[in-house]
Amino acid sequence: MNADRVPGPAVLHYLNHAACAPLPQAALDAMQRFMESERQWGGYVAARHAQQAIDAVYERLAGVVGAAAEDIALTQGNTDGWGRIVGAMRWQAGDRVLVARNEWGGNLGILRHLASRGGIELQEIPSDAEGAVDLGALEVLLRQQRVRLVALNWVSTNSPLVQPAEAIGALCARFGAPYLIDAAQAVGQIPVDVGRLRCSALTAPGRKWLRGPRGTGFVYVHPGFAAQLKPPMADHRARPWSEAGEPAYRAGARRLEAAEASMALRLGLGAAVAQWQASGIETIERELCDRARFLRERLSGLSGLRVHTLSSRPMSGIVTLHSDRHPAAYLHEQLQRAGVETAVSPFEFTPLEMRARGLPSVLRISGGHDTTRESLQACVDGLEQLGHPATG
Repeated sequence: MNADRVPGPAVLHYLNHAACAPLPQAALDAMQRFMESERQWGGYVAARHAQQAIDAVYERLAGVVGAAAEDIALTQGNTDGWGRIVGAMRWQAGDRVLVARNEWGGNLGILRHLASRGGIELQEIPSDAEGAVDLGALEVLLRQQRVRLVALNWVSTNSPLVQPAEAIGALCARFGAPYLIDAAQAVGQIPVDVGRLRCSALTAPGRKWLRGPRGTGFVYVHPGFAAQLKPPMADHRARPWSEAGEPAYRAGARRLEAAEASMALRLGLGAAVAQWQASGIETIERELCDRARFLRERLSGLSGLRVHTLSSRPMSGIVTLHSDRHPAAYLHEQLQRAGVETAVSPFEFTPLEMRARGLPSVLRISGGHDTTRESLQACVDGLEQLGHPATG
């Protein structure tokens, strides 16, 4: 079965991989095998028998981002991992955090909470006309003041924007500023190499472009940065007790992990990543871009639709638009009625970006690398039938 064809009351054309991709059969099989073992022997015995496969999940994820396995920690999702990292930093009043205009609203909420409690200062990095970080302005900010953290949402969820993450990393390294990348929409969609990015840490979910189960994710943490992190709620896995009677943080990224976790979900993630790796990131990136290009070209020919494009930089495989005639929620609902699943990306997902663009919400369309032309065309036809006729 094609990943974009989901059984239901009618054939559903699934174009919402940027939220949660359909689970591969291999991932489902891995989870079911473990849960059958868990049914027979209980969770601890089942985990002991599956330990080699569980360890391999770290190795596979390390390969996804060009890291060492010991620098990977498993989480319950992207924001979970991002929050664990930021929550483990030792903040002081006056610490300055720089964010890009497209920062994820959940991350901004965490930072605003820290600002209200601990007096950190949040500052938006100036952007160019298309929303990308102004590298010259960032250099000035890094040169003029002590920056405690530069936080970047690499690939935007509400637009096709791909931030210049490597160039930003070079500037952060030059000025010694910790650099945290939210790669929720990047990992699995475009090549990722933490060495080239020169980031202190990077977070990603399992459920989007890697096609893992919901409730999974991971973080990469550079060893030097990991040594500075002190998770306040560290349990006996993250901060085990020594025989001398004193707890001490584990070395490396896994001081961010908790003792309690679903091994079934982790094995499902590992199986999904194995299938993703077999497809190859170069092929996946090319196919995603081809499908996004197909949609943008055809949707741009429909009157009353404003398809979001960038003229000066590459675009991701995420297609977003708004209508002169209908709110995004209406387009989404009517497409659902036609058997096409897309998504509404509301203001709160990227509040700084949406305020700058003057938009309350956008319609987001995100197929997978194996989404059929039939599904893409069904979306185009559905929007055309909603009062957006072709202009040609």
